[in-house]
Amino acid sequence: MNLISLKANFYDFKPFPLISRFVSLFCFVFCFFCHGTNTNPFQFCDNFNDRLDCTEPKTENDLVLLDRSKWKKDNPNYEDFGNYLYFTARETPGFRLVLSKPWNGVGSDAFKNQYIAYLQYGNSKERMEGNQFNPNAVVSFHYLGALLKEEFRHLGIDSKPFQLEALGPISLNYLVNVPGMEPISKQRTIHLQWKP
Repeated sequence: MNLISLKANFYDFKPFPLISRFVSLFCFVFCFFCHGTNTNPFQFCDNFNDRLDCTEPKTENDLVLLDRSKWKKDNPNYEDFGNYLYFTARETPGFRLVLSKPWNGVGSDAFKNQYIAYLQYGNSKERMEGNQFNPNAVVSFHYLGALLKEEFRHLGIDSKPFQLEALGPISLNYLVNVPGMEPISKQRTIHLQWKP
């Protein structure tokens, strides 16, 4: 092999396509495993810790078991049941939302002032009572008993005799306005049953 052919072979060798393929593959794997596993920043959640981590995750369709032995009421009506959910069972439908960047790119005061979340059941819509913030996440919750009592009054059944079986599935709408994001609308169904 002479010097000219050796030079030609050297210049024909192209390591860059191989390196670029390796870099592309690495980036794909990194993005998939680090980011692809948690693509949804919205999470149904009914309880949180001080760091705003979810400690009671929920789904779009949940069964909630209630303890009848803790409901000491003779001849209860629908309003009594709302009070039981509020004061005793303390059911608090909520959610956790991860922000794409700290405060979604606005100041913390502006974010907190513009943020608003509602929970709707039937024709009753109430602003969520519990809101907590940190730069990277927000959590909100509302007392289910308060919302149901409002709808029972709206329907004119609040003083009528209550039977859990007649209530049926509870369809909730979550309506959230977050600074720096499109409005969020999510649906969730809760089925209430007495514990066996």
